[in-house]
Amino acid sequence: MSTVDGPAGDFRVIRGVLKGIRAGKRAAVAGSGDDGARRLFHSGRKRAARRAEAPGPGILPEPGLTCDDAAALGRFTAEIRRDTKLRAVPTPDSDAAASTRAGHRWLIIGLGLVSALAAVLFTVAPVNTGTTTYRWDGAQDTALPLYPYHPAKLDATVRCADPNGLLLATTPPNGKQGAEPVAGGLEIRAVDGTVRAVLGGTELFRQRAGGDCTLTVHADGEGTTVGTARTTGRPIVTGLYTEHPGTVSAQIEPDTRWVSTPGAAKVALGVVSLLALLGLIVLLIRRDRGAARGVRLLPRRAWVPRPADLVVTGVLGVWSVVGALTVDDGYISTMLRARETSGFTGNYFRWFNAPEAPWGWYYELYALLGRVTPAMVWMRLPSVLLGLASWFLIDRVVLPRLVNRPARWTRWSAAALFLAWYVAFDVGLRPEPWIVFGSLAVFALVERAVATGAVTPVAAGLVVAGATATTNPLGIAAFLPFIAGVRPLVRLVRRSGDLRVLGTVAVVVGAGASALLTAFYDQPLTAVLESTAVRQKIGPDLPWQSEINRYATLLDPSVVEGALNRRVPVLLMLLAMALTAVLLIWRRAPGLAVGPARRMVVISVLCLVVLAFTPTKWTHHFGALAGFGTVVIAMLVHTVARGALSSVWARAATLGLVAATTWLAWSAPNWWWMQSDYDVRWGDTVPTVKGVRLADLALWAGLAVALAGVVAGAWQSARHRAGAGRAPRWLPRSGWVIVAVAAATVAVEVVGQAQAVKLRWGTYSVGRSNLASLGLAAGAGHAGNACGVEDWLDVEPDIGAGVLRPSAPASAEGFATNTAFPPDSPPRAPFGSDPEHPAWSSYGSPSRTGTLVTGWYDLPADAGSPDSPPVVISRAGHGKVRVSVEFAKADGTVLATVQAKADDTGKWLDARFDPRWQAPGAQRVRVVARDEDPGPSGWVAVTAPRIPRLRPLTNVIPADEPVTLDWTNAFVVPCRTPASLADGIVQPVRYRFAPGQDAQSLVGVSYSADAGGPYVPLYADAKATELPTYLRGDKVREPVAVFRFDYPVAMRGLTVEHGTRSTSGLAKQTAVLDAKPGGSG
Repeated sequence: MSTVDGPAGDFRVIRGVLKGIRAGKRAAVAGSGDDGARRLFHSGRKRAARRAEAPGPGILPEPGLTCDDAAALGRFTAEIRRDTKLRAVPTPDSDAAASTRAGHRWLIIGLGLVSALAAVLFTVAPVNTGTTTYRWDGAQDTALPLYPYHPAKLDATVRCADPNGLLLATTPPNGKQGAEPVAGGLEIRAVDGTVRAVLGGTELFRQRAGGDCTLTVHADGEGTTVGTARTTGRPIVTGLYTEHPGTVSAQIEPDTRWVSTPGAAKVALGVVSLLALLGLIVLLIRRDRGAARGVRLLPRRAWVPRPADLVVTGVLGVWSVVGALTVDDGYISTMLRARETSGFTGNYFRWFNAPEAPWGWYYELYALLGRVTPAMVWMRLPSVLLGLASWFLIDRVVLPRLVNRPARWTRWSAAALFLAWYVAFDVGLRPEPWIVFGSLAVFALVERAVATGAVTPVAAGLVVAGATATTNPLGIAAFLPFIAGVRPLVRLVRRSGDLRVLGTVAVVVGAGASALLTAFYDQPLTAVLESTAVRQKIGPDLPWQSEINRYATLLDPSVVEGALNRRVPVLLMLLAMALTAVLLIWRRAPGLAVGPARRMVVISVLCLVVLAFTPTKWTHHFGALAGFGTVVIAMLVHTVARGALSSVWARAATLGLVAATTWLAWSAPNWWWMQSDYDVRWGDTVPTVKGVRLADLALWAGLAVALAGVVAGAWQSARHRAGAGRAPRWLPRSGWVIVAVAAATVAVEVVGQAQAVKLRWGTYSVGRSNLASLGLAAGAGHAGNACGVEDWLDVEPDIGAGVLRPSAPASAEGFATNTAFPPDSPPRAPFGSDPEHPAWSSYGSPSRTGTLVTGWYDLPADAGSPDSPPVVISRAGHGKVRVSVEFAKADGTVLATVQAKADDTGKWLDARFDPRWQAPGAQRVRVVARDEDPGPSGWVAVTAPRIPRLRPLTNVIPADEPVTLDWTNAFVVPCRTPASLADGIVQPVRYRFAPGQDAQSLVGVSYSADAGGPYVPLYADAKATELPTYLRGDKVREPVAVFRFDYPVAMRGLTVEHGTRSTSGLAKQTAVLDAKPGGSG
């Protein structure tokens, strides 16, 4: 028994058993030939071992070995070893038993090696890759938005007898271009009898036209050939265009390398690996029955619900309905929906839709759930169940291993701490809940192996760790319990003499190789390597030296990643890690099992190290630490309650540290992502009560109490009173303050979201929508009750229809009417085109500055009603400019002046105003614009005000029509099918659902060629016209912006062929990111 890893045991029982061992020893020495004496000696040793490791609740006997017990138990262990230093007199095993053990060992070795070898071969086994071929006869132009942008293969034949005109282009020529033309296409044109081929802006080929002139074009992964000229680049293809129908034909095969299904050999190898692994586990279980110590896995009545369980279940259940979105819910939900047509789970919004492999096997489970219903509450169910399972592990398994007889208050403190973590980070579609559960399960299995000497938990832990590690790069933290527990595990291996070295290696590689099955379940090795290369080349792929950025973001109150809800659990964990580590080093941690507690602290520190090597530095990755973070803080709370830090100086100092940590954690808004933040209490400001910041109140109160404790301690010491140095009873323990902070944070989060639902009952909120999908609230009336925010959205099909009429002309000094707009920023039609739709601009004004005051516009009588649309103006500008709207009574008495939100981008944006709240009783409105920038770049432009004429969104765009989605809004429009990325193209849909103005800066990757975004080809082929949307019941917010795509050239005249080819997992493939013409590709 180890003085670190074993329990304290019952020392009186051990003393009694020692006497039995000594008696057996004396009998054995006195009569070495007496078999009865030998049996007495061995039975005495076995009784000692059994009593010292007596089973109790938890994965180890209780009480756990505490710092106070360690020295005493060490003396008893030394006495046991000293009194049993007798040459072993074993009872010889029969030849049959030895032969059986040897046979089992070789069977274990064989199964382990077979499982590992089959798993390795599984990664390179052939897969069936889907292929698509598009044939074009050149009869008419066609859009063909390839994605990825370059074809895997292109073959074309061009007859170049005509002396002039466009012969072939793979991107739209002038006059047929979309909103954002792309460079990098191939253009073959005849000009004055000379044929020129240009690829990405670089001339590739030139020859005289006429006669029997025919060019052949071929492009593949090695490059492009036109006639006799060759280059290494490939053309971008968003369409096929010609001015000479019938003189050109083409055949294009898009890049569909990731559209694959496992081949027969791959399936067979996977089955063999799994069966061998199962057989290995069965043999290990049989082996452990006789070799391992019998220790209870769970405490008695473990399955009986406790009050803390009900609280955790209730809070997580409520949060699944009213709770906030996580940052990637929309991103992942779009990946899952697109999988139904693309055939694999790709990244959709960037990286050329490269698959997540070797990560993300759990997406397949979510995809199955999504086929039932894409409703938010349903899709959140796995994360809630994983949270409950994680809590069960913490409460029933992990805490009993770490602390000495966890009391009821320990359980309640752990529940509050766990909720502070899980509510803030983990209810959603991201992988962190899987990592939380998996890492806790691995820790429990490793500790059970240490406690019992069994090998089966080690193998099971490796399997669970492998599955966890392949959910996300941070999942590698699931292997950390093996690193932290390497010393006791090595001792376990040494004691497992029947396995020997080869058997141990077979168990480790056989169980560990199971990770390859989840990493390569759908993609072969080369495809996974290329997918990884694409993500690394495009990025972000930040080095470990940039890890400080994560913590800087956490402490930045101006971004949602630095909100109160994220700061509290993380900062409390960092504080608890430091204090617990010091207490364990100083052996001043009563109530903690030393070995397991040390390992838990080491694991938590190593988690932060692993976090540094993740390619991005977002704070939501901290959610993976919810399990270990909860346990570390609970350990500190427990040991403090059991007497640690009991002196007045220590208690006062730690109380000051907790107060400072609370101040830092609460010095940020209760901010949530996107639509979850609508009308949430303290969502845009630091929590305050009657003007006093709660963070400041906590800091000064904590420091005042700590200082009072120091004064009381100094007074006791100066008076030499009895108990000098002890903390007075009225000085609170820091552990209880930590629990109070965590509980208060959870209350603020849950109540804040619930209050927002109540405040916004007449319009959209996440909770209101979820209640409607559950049938617990009426729908919005236009779209039913299960389509998320679409139930409350109206659209303005014609922005010119609701323009108000002025009662007097405008006063414009330095402004021009319907002219003088920047060439790249004209107003949206029909504004600026006629007197009925006026727009004013100071651009290019000779005076450089100016002031515009429009005439008064009469408001409709119902403009102030809750159901009326807002007052809207469009504005654009750059430099030192201001735009405001004045509301007045009928006689011109100004009631309110409301400033439009400043914007310096030069883009035309809508500003919305609600007279009901901003100017009650208003009957007139006018626009005031000031250009105060004397520089040549300063200008401002505005339009006349309008009252939009609206229609329900689903009446304009049917709910079953596919659209392009963005990750910021996809989860709140569950009825929408995203544009398909199947067959190597982006489906040319008619509409795009983009984020509103407040979130548009977050989604640049989806239409960025540098990021490999899917919407680049659509913007190259189509014009985009915005159709403003309005949230019924909330006049000023725009959660979803809608754009209509108009294609100058439709996708037509193509013959499509589908096929399948077998692709080896070792086959060399062309890089997706090759040398791209024109610097793009």
